[in-house]
Amino acid sequence: MPSLLERLLGTDTPDEQVDLEARQNDADEALRDAVKRGNYTVEDCGVTGVAVVNEGPNGEPVIVPIARFSLGEDVENPNMDLVWELVGEAVKAVQAPFDDVFVRHYDVQFTFDGDELFEAEECRRVALTDQLVDRYATDAGFGIADLRDAVETMDDIDDEIAPVAWGECKDYSQTDNAALVVAGTAAAASASASAASCAGAGAAGGAGGGAC
Repeated sequence: MPSLLERLLGTDTPDEQVDLEARQNDADEALRDAVKRGNYTVEDCGVTGVAVVNEGPNGEPVIVPIARFSLGEDVENPNMDLVWELVGEAVKAVQAPFDDVFVRHYDVQFTFDGDELFEAEECRRVALTDQLVDRYATDAGFGIADLRDAVETMDDIDDEIAPVAWGECKDYSQTDNAALVVAGTAAAASASASAASCAGAGAAGGAGGGAC
């Protein structure tokens, strides 16, 4: 039987992909609603994809949900207090839809100094462990300042492994043995970065990830 990755990268649409797309759409809608309610000054936002980075012993997907914010073309030095407020909104939006899936970690990405979610000059990410996300989303006594302190304390020099407080964005389309599920498409990890950006931008619009 083909592996999960082989099925995701094939011509058919496996059940796992349909499930992840539905979860992505739910998270995307929750994030947009939260950003609108909070009246945040961001140019755009969305849950732009779900990277399938491995599979468990029973073929279940191991994933990285990806939320992304565009802070605007005139922003060169992001306001980190705003960044962490947006991290908090992203955490609340993605936690419930992916609660019963095996999550390696969550990526919250920020683009700035350029237009739109995928065309900016700069991209940085906050990477959060599943445990930190669950605690922030479910423990009323663990606020955004506590989450920020925990991530900054636990972060080390390895930006590949969560938690990461403010590292370079990771392009999962360029990761070996991975698939990126974006709005109905499982993009091969070997796809070009530009193609992945276009696919992600389409996902942001098609899956309700347009302007916030």
